[in-house]
Amino acid sequence: MGPKKDPEESIYGPTETVFTTPDVNLGVPQESRFIRALSNAEMIISVALFAGIFFGVMHQVIGRYFPALSWVGSGELALLSMIAMTFMMMGYLTGRNGHIVIEVFDGVLRGKKLFVALRVIAAVIMVVTSIALVYDASVKIGLEWTRVSAAMGIPLGILYIFAFIGGLSTGIHSIWKIPHANRPERQLEISEMEG
Repeated sequence: MGPKKDPEESIYGPTETVFTTPDVNLGVPQESRFIRALSNAEMIISVALFAGIFFGVMHQVIGRYFPALSWVGSGELALLSMIAMTFMMMGYLTGRNGHIVIEVFDGVLRGKKLFVALRVIAAVIMVVTSIALVYDASVKIGLEWTRVSAAMGIPLGILYIFAFIGGLSTGIHSIWKIPHANRPERQLEISEMEG
């Protein structure tokens, strides 16, 4: 055996997560019981939808090698599950700073009152956008209920139920962030999502 390498000699940078660096979420306000329950429900539903994506894609692959097992609905199942999961994860990612953000001003303004104002304005914009999405989804649920998907015959209004829930959750998470704009934001526990 050769000499042990020092961890700093690795070609990969250090991994900082909640598990390796406990102070990543230091100073983050404690979530309310309701927000935690909402986040858990979103994760459970999203895992089920991810299973639908996985099953649909794997069934398509198997159907290419064994045509007798092919099912035209497998691609549709994967597609509809992916759309629904996208809407379901909106609030969860907003609450954990995992959404797409443009951090041009963050480094320059960090530690200043203008930074808090920027975060409040961003949260208010998210609330207004969420209200628009919830309204549009509520209208579309009724309008699209009569249209069905081609292969499985699922009413397309179901997708707008997921959009309604996702928009509502995003608004709730954004409203919760407003009074805590001067505190650090909760970071995702998966460092790969950031890079």
